[in-house]
Amino acid sequence: MGLLVAAILAVLVAGGAVYLGWAALQAARQAAGAVGEFIAQHRLADDRRDAERVCAWAVSERETFEKIITRGVVGAAVRNAGQSPVYDVEIVFTDPPAAWTAVRRVRIVPPSEQPEVYAGFDQESTDGPVDRDRINDDGTIRLAPSADMHVEVRFTDAGGRRWQRDDQGRLNLQAENVARAPAPVETA
Repeated sequence: MGLLVAAILAVLVAGGAVYLGWAALQAARQAAGAVGEFIAQHRLADDRRDAERVCAWAVSERETFEKIITRGVVGAAVRNAGQSPVYDVEIVFTDPPAAWTAVRRVRIVPPSEQPEVYAGFDQESTDGPVDRDRINDDGTIRLAPSADMHVEVRFTDAGGRRWQRDDQGRLNLQAENVARAPAPVETA
């Protein structure tokens, strides 16, 4: 009988040890997951700090960039004060009362403390109702001065994350692991 009690106690002790080992393994997995999440959040925070240093604003032909922007041309200054270049930059100009949107695309904006000015655009559209005071007598639509345009900038960082800074200055992560657009093929 004593041998049976000893065997039962041995099985119970072994079962308790297995359970404690399993519980320790689960705790280690949770801790590893928490550490992994902490590292991912830390990396995203670092990337966000760099992305925070990219901005764009509308410029006027009468302001600082007078010699670059010719009268009547829409333009924006873009500054990348981060540590890495940004890619596939889209500068989106909007004039809501004119229901007008235009996009200027720039393949790469290198780091620099000085802004670069980009004038003109690659595509434009007028969609939706136009305020009556913006319609000229000949039916054309009058746009706001360049400096009054709403400007949004979208870009991909070196880590493949797509960011968007809206016309209010808010930075938003759009997507991760975005493939960069291929470089245009030059023909002779």
